[in-house]
Amino acid sequence: MSKPSPSGTGANATKPDPESERWVKAFRAFLHTAITAEGLGNARERLATLPGPQMPDFCIALAKLPDNTLASELVRPVYAVLRQIEETVGRFRPPQEGEPPDDPETAARWKRIQEQLDFALALIFRHARPVARHRAESTSCADLLVDAMFDALGDAGDAARLIRRYQALFPEDDRAEDGSVLPDSGPELFAWDAYQRVGKLDELADEFPEHIRNAARNMHAWPMLVHRHTNNRRRFRELAARLELGADYPLDASEDARCRPDTPIMRYLDPLVASLENLRSDLAGANFASTEEENKGIDRLWRDWPSERTSEEVLKILRVVQRLPPLTKTTANEWAEMALVPLILITDARDPAKCEKPVLQRIWNQKGVKSRATFKSRLLAAVSATLRRLARNP
Repeated sequence: MSKPSPSGTGANATKPDPESERWVKAFRAFLHTAITAEGLGNARERLATLPGPQMPDFCIALAKLPDNTLASELVRPVYAVLRQIEETVGRFRPPQEGEPPDDPETAARWKRIQEQLDFALALIFRHARPVARHRAESTSCADLLVDAMFDALGDAGDAARLIRRYQALFPEDDRAEDGSVLPDSGPELFAWDAYQRVGKLDELADEFPEHIRNAARNMHAWPMLVHRHTNNRRRFRELAARLELGADYPLDASEDARCRPDTPIMRYLDPLVASLENLRSDLAGANFASTEEENKGIDRLWRDWPSERTSEEVLKILRVVQRLPPLTKTTANEWAEMALVPLILITDARDPAKCEKPVLQRIWNQKGVKSRATFKSRLLAAVSATLRRLARNP
């Protein structure tokens, strides 16, 4: 194949010329050969002996074509494999009670298939992530920089959830024979990650105060490293004032707030109330063509991907939240009665025997709480009183 002609392959071309099309088709064939060679082993040596263009030649030719042709062709086989995994894994999910297959042999085979598909994803992720992070150090591609940056930032909620899941499934994996915990366990790495990030955050707050302020205004506390020999109070006051800490937080985050953030009920209600108020604020003034569209909009804002879709029971309450007035000390009782208590009753407090929230367990165990109606009454009193302290003044 001859070198590609520059004519007709510039950014303004609307359709690749025949020569360019030949390069694209040849590249697809080359990638197919590369995939086959990878399966046979010694892929690098096998490809080097092929006659005709090699990978650098294809890069030179396809990079001249419009619409990110080189990138699109490179990613096409990867997308194809991922799509096949995604579409197939659901067919072999573990059967629910009463669903086929109910024989142990088939169930074991299905589990094995799922494990192999998941392991394939693990290998793809394991190889792609370090390559992307390495290239991000020198790339001028904004998309790669953003993706690598957010991958590095991670998601604390997801990380904590996965750590708990790993510990539940493989409790012995990070323990020595004597039962002691080995280095580099998930919880340990999480602690080191948080420690290093908080230290860097203090630097970034000085370097990019305008950017950090956007986040700080929506926080009700500021993460700092506290040393045994100093509590950094002076530094905290300086940052809190400069970054306007808590100015846009939906609850009272001022120095005059009448609540202790470390009490069990505060630790339970604070993130829940903040999420509900943010949902109400995000949906304020929204007009939906139907209840179905409204449910979809609420679901997108409420649930954490990829958790299951929000149930109709919860959506019914969230539709009420959408129409509530802003949360203040004056509207606290209305919020407790119309939103918070009903939501808690159908989620964390649905089943007393399975309730995992200590603050709710304490109410269930209070003297005289022998029915769900009594529990609801005690819960409403506790939530209302806390909300009146937690909310902002009108």
